[in-house]
Amino acid sequence: MSGRFRRTGTSFVAALPDQVRRDLLARGQARQFEKGQLIQQHGDTAKEFWYVESGSVQIGRYGIDGQLTLLALLGAGDTFGDLAFLGEFPRVVDAIAGTDCTLVRIGDGELQSLLESDPAVMRVLLKAMALTVQFALNLVASSRHQSVAQRLAQALLQLCGDQGNGAEIIVSQQDLADLLGVSRVSVGKALASLQAGGMVEPGYGFVTIRDEAGLAKLLTG
Repeated sequence: MSGRFRRTGTSFVAALPDQVRRDLLARGQARQFEKGQLIQQHGDTAKEFWYVESGSVQIGRYGIDGQLTLLALLGAGDTFGDLAFLGEFPRVVDAIAGTDCTLVRIGDGELQSLLESDPAVMRVLLKAMALTVQFALNLVASSRHQSVAQRLAQALLQLCGDQGNGAEIIVSQQDLADLLGVSRVSVGKALASLQAGGMVEPGYGFVTIRDEAGLAKLLTG
């Protein structure tokens, strides 16, 4: 990767111009979820999508054994459920509150209200969605060449959102291992490497960000 680092995630809302984003979120409904609470379920009708205002959200699929296969960890500024909502097809993943979190619910009424306020917003929304898809494709391609430490740094920056240095991310090493598709031992070694570089401080069930710029530099260097 080269150039300015951009946080990972699935947020087409974050890609919107500031005023359009503020207008859309102002029309939404803020809701609180407790850690472990189910937010959306695989197979549900997509009547809305969600913007993560604070906290973290686990995205994955529950198997017949009741175990969750973790596919993504989302943090402040990320969006989920938008593709199923806009495409009008059933949910393909489960979403669970990884920590106590505040989400903004955006449904048909809120989106339609924004579009009626300014017809030009439709083109802005389409462009933001296209940029998000292109970024995701680039991310998949680049991640094939990243080390575990780089992939871990990327995940931690995503969960950090806009909190900056000092942010305490509530996530276990096993959660991070599931997310990256590596062993817990590999995550432990990568965390130790980032800690030695002064970028993070691991704790029991959480990771504190010490040098956000250093994590970003690890990805762009």
